[in-house]
Amino acid sequence: MSYLVVTHKHFLMWYKNRMARRGKSPDPAHTLTVSEQLELFVDRARQLWESRVRREGLKVSLHMKWAAADELLRTALNEPDTEDFRSYLLTFRQFISEGEPLYLHKVYNLCHQHIADDRCREYLAEARGVWQQISKRSDMGMTLTLDSVELSPAEVTDLWINGHYFHNDPEKLRTLKGMESYLYYASRTIFLDYVIETSKIIFHAGRTIHVALKRGWVRV
Repeated sequence: MSYLVVTHKHFLMWYKNRMARRGKSPDPAHTLTVSEQLELFVDRARQLWESRVRREGLKVSLHMKWAAADELLRTALNEPDTEDFRSYLLTFRQFISEGEPLYLHKVYNLCHQHIADDRCREYLAEARGVWQQISKRSDMGMTLTLDSVELSPAEVTDLWINGHYFHNDPEKLRTLKGMESYLYYASRTIFLDYVIETSKIIFHAGRTIHVALKRGWVRV
């Protein structure tokens, strides 16, 4: 019992300290410098590039066929290996999560502010524009509408990552489970396509930032 009391006290101390730190600016000693953040981006992008699922084929295809005989819509989804893809998402989600130092939008802003070479900044700005379009509308010609609301590829991806893979958000979990079969497969296809297309943006940014760092174009 004494062990439980001590543990409870330690928890309370930790919780009070955590609440006291809320609202304060981050301690500079516990934040990444611009160079460290960009180097980390390059390193994580390289991890994605070298992953087994990327090397063996990061691709998706959806086939639907109406069977008139039994009045059923038959669906076949070809996608990456389940466990390899889950492992891939552990790193990938750092690039699309706003609170992460690798968040694409955040890193693009850093590049605009700190890369001195005009052409390099221009390449990155063009790629960011492409990514913003990818996030809003898939080029597959497929959309997902739930309760009269059309979801963007970024929103569909959030639904899968937080409702299926990692956080098990109750509302998102119920949304996925409550979908008709054809909507479920359509949403998964949009999600997979978004991961694939955003990965291309990440690889481009990683290579470009690597060159900028190597050539001394980053000014801090």
